[in-house]
Amino acid sequence: MSFVRVIPLGGVREFGLNSTVIETSSGSFVVDAGLMFPKYNPTGIDQIIPDFSYIKENQEAFQGIVLTHGHEDHIGALPYLLKDAPIPVFSHPFTLELVKKKLREFEMNGRIRLVEVLPGQKITLAGIEIEFIEVFHSTLGCYCLCMDTPQGRIVHSGDFRRVPSEYGTSCRDVKLFMCESTNAEVNPRVADEEVIRQTIDEIIRKTDGAVLVSTFSSHVHRIQTLYDLAVGNGRKVSIIGRSISQVVDIATDLDALEIDPRDLIKPEEITSTDRSKIMVICTGTQGEVFSVLSLIARGWHKFKVKEGDSVVISARMIPGNELAVTRCIDRLIDFGAKVYYPDVARVHATGHAPQEELMKAVTLLKPQIVMPIHGELRHMKALAEMVESLPGDSPEIVLARPGQIWTLAEDGIRLTGETVHGRCFVDGELTGDIRDVVLRDRRHISEGGLVVAFVVIDTGKPDIVLGPDIMCKGVVPASMEQEIMDDIRSHAGGVLDSFMDRGINVQDLQNKLREALGARLKARLGKKPMIIPIIVEI
Repeated sequence: MSFVRVIPLGGVREFGLNSTVIETSSGSFVVDAGLMFPKYNPTGIDQIIPDFSYIKENQEAFQGIVLTHGHEDHIGALPYLLKDAPIPVFSHPFTLELVKKKLREFEMNGRIRLVEVLPGQKITLAGIEIEFIEVFHSTLGCYCLCMDTPQGRIVHSGDFRRVPSEYGTSCRDVKLFMCESTNAEVNPRVADEEVIRQTIDEIIRKTDGAVLVSTFSSHVHRIQTLYDLAVGNGRKVSIIGRSISQVVDIATDLDALEIDPRDLIKPEEITSTDRSKIMVICTGTQGEVFSVLSLIARGWHKFKVKEGDSVVISARMIPGNELAVTRCIDRLIDFGAKVYYPDVARVHATGHAPQEELMKAVTLLKPQIVMPIHGELRHMKALAEMVESLPGDSPEIVLARPGQIWTLAEDGIRLTGETVHGRCFVDGELTGDIRDVVLRDRRHISEGGLVVAFVVIDTGKPDIVLGPDIMCKGVVPASMEQEIMDDIRSHAGGVLDSFMDRGINVQDLQNKLREALGARLKARLGKKPMIIPIIVEI
């Protein structure tokens, strides 16, 4: 029996983790495999990726992974999926070059079949003909997907800024429109690249010192603009940051960037070059801790920002990163730099469709069903309300959750089940479900510190051979540490004495020490550190 199922594994009710399974009676494929960078937290998690268990367990049915474009929230989780499920990957040549770079980092180069698809081309996966429609976003090689299925046409918008000409022509009679909702809640100030160019040109002209510009690594068009402006104003360009340097190399090799090596200076040459003659283009638009811009803002980079310099953050703040970005801005201002960012200057144009473009897309496609994607619930709901406000018969609206199985039917779409879903955390070399105990303990230690109580007991007598010895980390300032340690040691000694009188049960003793010392520290400090009693029996 023929069927078509749509299963968002991520990218709905959240920013990041974009990944959707399309499933038919002939097989399956995946659209995107993105990650999410964690919001500020003290737990040491590097990245968050979707739970791909469903794909891994059924990988024989999966005929391909289709990538809409090369941003991390769409391709960042790909190596973690491919290492267990080596499925062919289809996308634009630029996107695949970014994928190759990732696979080399994971020592998987040459193990995965990568298939280039040019704009306008069609492929067939799982019995579905997929047309790759080029859209304007904020990097090279961005696609909307027009999928002809046995149950009707599905259009996946990808990330887009302007409605492509194919909407209303080749993309017609649409059953389901999966539409990004990033800008559905608010209508941002939309500036074209010429306005951005003029603004940054003016900033360069009035800056006596160095010009530092941070932008998204993948924004090739913006990098070209910055390079042209720097050279036009008699400045040399230094490109700093691993990811942006790699993108520049890839784009140059594909003839998507025109850069004369003679106009570039190496990062180590910056300090010996006239500051009025340099522009630094770097990473760090989101205030990431170890990004170049963040290191400069902390004074940890060899390039030092000074009074007379200008810093341009040519990117929007991704929700959740506001605190990190504003701290970075404040530090740069404290060094004497003039800082320009989207809230105060027109130095960035959104790569996502404003409200009028979203409505234009729905009006042209005339879908029976609209499924908002690429947004938190408030963005998805805002898109739904806009669609419902359009004149005429309103499409059916689906506010999907991760893991839900939606099956296309003659009369619309039905929720027919739920599959394994969730988030997996990447912590260094570890990947998987480390949420429960590990993250809880990390939070506990970060909030209250750590206390270790060490005791050696001769259970035969019974008698205390050594201790209690106390070690504190991150609990109190050094000036108070000895006082607190003496107090805890005395308190622990009283607990031990009470146990000596009635016999030793090591587990009971550990629990009692943990409870008693916790209560004591709570009373004295107003917080309860993690307490680890270590009891050695001889």
